[in-house]
Amino acid sequence: KEKEKALGLYKLMSYSLEDKAYAVQVEADLLLAFEDEGAMEKYQQAAFLYKKEKNIVLAASIYEHLRVVNPGDLSYLSALVELYARMDWPEKMEERFNTMIDYYQSKKISEDSVVKTVKLIRDLYTLEKKDDSLKKFLNFVKVKSPDLSAQVI
Repeated sequence: KEKEKALGLYKLMSYSLEDKAYAVQVEADLLLAFEDEGAMEKYQQAAFLYKKEKNIVLAASIYEHLRVVNPGDLSYLSALVELYARMDWPEKMEERFNTMIDYYQSKKISEDSVVKTVKLIRDLYTLEKKDDSLKKFLNFVKVKSPDLSAQVI
């Protein structure tokens, strides 16, 4: 009953919000407060909308929140690596990529997932003509996972 009231109020309020991503995020927050599993999907929608609006900081914060709320789901790591690369925040990108490599080495993430992420960052840096960042990233990959680097370099 409380959940229905809260969601009813949210529906009324959401009509006045012009920022669709924020409205979806608020809905996710409400669902999470009531331990509704639909919250994860709403957070993913909000992150997608923030990313689409090129609000990468808020998209990254949603994915980071998802990692805390649902630590068993590793699917957000690739998105975080990409978003931190777009933000030119190499420390955070490397931190999240390190986590991916650790999960790959313990067989919790597929090789394909890691290779796709490396290719995504490689292509992003190439497209944006960030040669120094590209060189550093590929060297980082070579050091962290020599077996993977051969597939992408």
